[in-house]
Amino acid sequence: MYKALIIFLLMPLLRIDSCTKIEIAADNSVDTNVVGKWVLKYKFLGDAIDTPCGYAVTDVRDITLELSENTESSAKKSLSINGNSAVNNYFGNFTITGFDTKTGIGTMKIGPLGSTKMAGPTELMDCENNYFNMLNEFSEFRVQEGKLHIGRFKKDTTPSRDGGTYFIYEKAK
Repeated sequence: MYKALIIFLLMPLLRIDSCTKIEIAADNSVDTNVVGKWVLKYKFLGDAIDTPCGYAVTDVRDITLELSENTESSAKKSLSINGNSAVNNYFGNFTITGFDTKTGIGTMKIGPLGSTKMAGPTELMDCENNYFNMLNEFSEFRVQEGKLHIGRFKKDTTPSRDGGTYFIYEKAK
């Protein structure tokens, strides 16, 4: 009798469901939202917004990101990535690994990235290295209010100064 009662009481604990279901969208709506040419406008760093290379660096060209359909890959959600960083041009792959339709946040993998190898002023080379390092570490994206965010987003609702770390791109004109 006690065994049956214990099993009956523990039964709800044996079934664990996730609060959010992450799945790759069946249609191409995710692709059409991110495909195109984007210009990096800001970096969101936890609780502050900064310019792409910092406020002290004023003479920098637009840092761009262009996502297009990857014709060389058989993967359904694989995109080609290319653009201009502070000094060099870069290229690589952008693979969408999942998308949560409830939150509008997708998961992705960038890489491997390649780039041209021109040298530039120290502050621009530092900016470029920082951009590449952050881009390689990021694993989430969302399109919000016409802007593309790529980075790491805050998931919980606990008040804190860490609101995530991400790049904010606007569509190129």
